[in-house]
Amino acid sequence: MGIRVGIDLGTTFSAVARIDPETGKPCVIKNSFDSAITPSVLCFEKNGNILFGEDAKNMQAAGDTNAIAFFKRSMGKDLFAVDFFGKTYSATDLSSILLRKLKEEAEQQIGEKIDSAVITVPAYFAHRERAATIEAGKKAGLEVLAIINEPTAAAFAYGLNEKGAEQTVLIYDLGGGTFDVTLAKIDREEIVIIGSDGDHELGGKDWDDCIARYLASEFLEKYGIDVSEDSEMAASLLVTAENVKKQLTLKDTVKVPIAYGATRGVIEMTEQTFEEVSQFLIGATKDVTERLLESVEIGWNQIDGVILVGGSTRMRMIRNYVVEMSGKEPLGGVNVDEAVALGAAIRANITAKGESIPAMSGFLGGSKTSKIGIQGAKAVTDVTAHSLGMIAISAKGEKYVNSIIIKKNTKIPASNTRSFHFRTRMTANEMEIYVLQGEFSRPLDNTIINKYVISDIERTMSPESVIEVTYEYNSDGVIEVSATQKETGKKLPINIEKIPEDMNWTDESPEENRESGGTLKVDVLLTVDLSGSMSGVPIKEAKKAMKKFVNEMDSRFTRIGLIPFANIAKCELHPTDDYTRVVHAIDQLEVTEEYGYGNSAQPFDISYEKLVGSSADIKYIVVLTDGLWSYSDKAIAAAKRCHEMNIEVMALGFGSADHDFLKKIASTDAYASLTNLAGLGGSFSKIAQAIGEGATSITVLEE
Repeated sequence: MGIRVGIDLGTTFSAVARIDPETGKPCVIKNSFDSAITPSVLCFEKNGNILFGEDAKNMQAAGDTNAIAFFKRSMGKDLFAVDFFGKTYSATDLSSILLRKLKEEAEQQIGEKIDSAVITVPAYFAHRERAATIEAGKKAGLEVLAIINEPTAAAFAYGLNEKGAEQTVLIYDLGGGTFDVTLAKIDREEIVIIGSDGDHELGGKDWDDCIARYLASEFLEKYGIDVSEDSEMAASLLVTAENVKKQLTLKDTVKVPIAYGATRGVIEMTEQTFEEVSQFLIGATKDVTERLLESVEIGWNQIDGVILVGGSTRMRMIRNYVVEMSGKEPLGGVNVDEAVALGAAIRANITAKGESIPAMSGFLGGSKTSKIGIQGAKAVTDVTAHSLGMIAISAKGEKYVNSIIIKKNTKIPASNTRSFHFRTRMTANEMEIYVLQGEFSRPLDNTIINKYVISDIERTMSPESVIEVTYEYNSDGVIEVSATQKETGKKLPINIEKIPEDMNWTDESPEENRESGGTLKVDVLLTVDLSGSMSGVPIKEAKKAMKKFVNEMDSRFTRIGLIPFANIAKCELHPTDDYTRVVHAIDQLEVTEEYGYGNSAQPFDISYEKLVGSSADIKYIVVLTDGLWSYSDKAIAAAKRCHEMNIEVMALGFGSADHDFLKKIASTDAYASLTNLAGLGGSFSKIAQAIGEGATSITVLEE
């Protein structure tokens, strides 16, 4: 059994740390270059070998276009892909290669096997990036014990100072490719994260880009050559820019030699110029920080100090800004490069309550049980940096909105359950949900996480079922969705499907969406008893009620047909969206010798024939009758054949109609009802409402 480690999987540099089995203190496992940090760079060679770390970075500096860095910024992005020598790699693939290389090198350095790890991520990473990080770890051959936010890991490392009093600290984490700011309360026993915010596309690389652009611009002005158009030169210039940035932490002026072809030049870069060309980036970190403080309602006077984390915080402008912002010097005692890995190593060897995991050979290392306590071990309570919501229809029904389910900065793990009323059909009952991460009201301003399709919803006694959907942030900040059918208590299967390329319908009104296909197509056959007992007032009231029904339906997605029956059944009108023809056909209904005056016929066989081949998504037979049928057994059997083909039967009776018979021909008991002549209009209105609700394919409604 191997040891547990913490891995800081950084955008520009990575590090691996373990717990020293003799002292219980976390320590970084140095790489083969005797360095605590390893460049997060890969370089692919034609022979199939893959260089990493310093070797790969040297190739990048030489302009090798098969070297790649900064792929962490693309974690979880489906559209990111790079090709090297005939093979395509996603950001997850590249991260898994780097993780495996880091693991293998660390194993060589310590002479022990590593099989499990806590891997760090920026606090502002959303679900996709977190899930991709876990996947990368597994593909690298690691058991991913947990993923932990980088500022939270840094708080563990700061806790090594064993401060007795409780402190409220702001962790300002500026790495090579990401920026996080986190507020935490830390005491001897516990770390409580109050809130986090950030930008995972803001980091030291952006300061490098500012230097590179300045150098290229000055070289063009002085020598008339645009080096940025040469991909190899551009890659080399980025490495040069990073070195210039590091030199400017100690020097006020750096002279940068640049050679391109036969042209040799020197560009001067000063700390003042550096600050001027990158001032907007400082402003971006300020905006994020102020947004966090405002969201948790904490002012600078309530903060004891700022912990700087990440190599990019070595820039003088960052330190100066933090002092100006907080009015205090940054808190000491944290190595900006190592803190995250050290904190991850602590977390890998303790429980969430801060208790040390019993250390057999498979944990801290060694051949016997260790009783050494782990330094820096604390209970930890973290929060989510993003709200969890879903696409819903607003309360007034005029637009689609992001309905927040779990608010940003809620303690995790966290869950919330929403109940939805879902109109079921005979078979193939599915409900679609689009889950969002973000705080914006407009759905498309947030990240659409996935399309979740809930299936196997059972038809119960009622055509309407209550589906309880539970949304959860687990302890890794990863989203999980589950669903239960309340009536049956059955946990429902959920499939994650690809998000449609066109989600612009969310900017339309729900009504516009229905017009463009968001509502299912429906065919309805009105089948009317024309036996002798319907003569006079009954048929007159029935026609009035049916015309009211037609008036309440929507011809854009519902077609209506007409089948009278008595001793024979005859289709007088095939389903049509021309409601003028429907009303005219209803007006022509009369009890006549043409149909006979008895009740030996039933409408189901001819309805089956008209509907079974229909292209409609939902099909209904609405039966209106006022008495008993001669061959009820045959009618029941014919109705059941329709049920089996997912043709819904609604049965409405009055007069001498038998309720038990109506229930036998209807799809469910709820679709069988008795009324009187005065109640026919109201009953048909309820049928119209039920059909309209059943046709709505977007079932996620604001409650």
